[in-house]
Amino acid sequence: MTQPPQSSSPGPLSPQNGPYGQGGVPSPGSAPQQGFGPPQQGYSQAPQGVGQAPAKKPSKAPKILIILGAVLLALSLIIGVVLAVIGIGGVVGGTQDLEVFDSGSGTITAEEGESLQIFAEEGAPAPSCTVDGPSVGEGTSQSSTIGIGGRSWVSVDSFTAEQAGDYTVTCGDSPIAVGPPVSIGGIFAGVGGILLAVFGGALGFLLLLIGVILVIVRKKRTA
Repeated sequence: MTQPPQSSSPGPLSPQNGPYGQGGVPSPGSAPQQGFGPPQQGYSQAPQGVGQAPAKKPSKAPKILIILGAVLLALSLIIGVVLAVIGIGGVVGGTQDLEVFDSGSGTITAEEGESLQIFAEEGAPAPSCTVDGPSVGEGTSQSSTIGIGGRSWVSVDSFTAEQAGDYTVTCGDSPIAVGPPVSIGGIFAGVGGILLAVFGGALGFLLLLIGVILVIVRKKRTA
């Protein structure tokens, strides 16, 4: 019995025709084997600018300092000058009401409830005085010094006219002066007005100057 001849040509599934040769080594010139499954897509890059912090707005501090300084400067000067004028004017007005009696006695007209002081020249001994009138009451304990007409007067006594009318003051032969006490409120108002105008105005000007400097520095940085 004869056997059919065996084919010597390699089959399609033989190692010689596959991508790998004998021993699992890729055959020369064979294409690389593609993997199974869909190809992986790469990650897309996020657009630039996403997630960045927004630009900072310029500070309003310089503008606030300029406005605050200008307002403080103007108000300090206006209010200070007004207070000083009113206060000093009240003190000066009180000195104009002073009546001088070189003979040491005289008569003065007073309103009801008005307090009057008796003055002697500064450096002279304090005289002993009497007051006659419709109704003489106790005076004030305030001490006053007034300069008028090149002469300086110091209070030595006082009384209150409890009724309106004429009051006669007698103090011997020494020159005297009679008038209302120096206005303490006027003095405080005058001094306070001057201090307010000086220090309040200086503070306002300082704030205004700082604000202007900050604005100039900011413009130079952004230029």
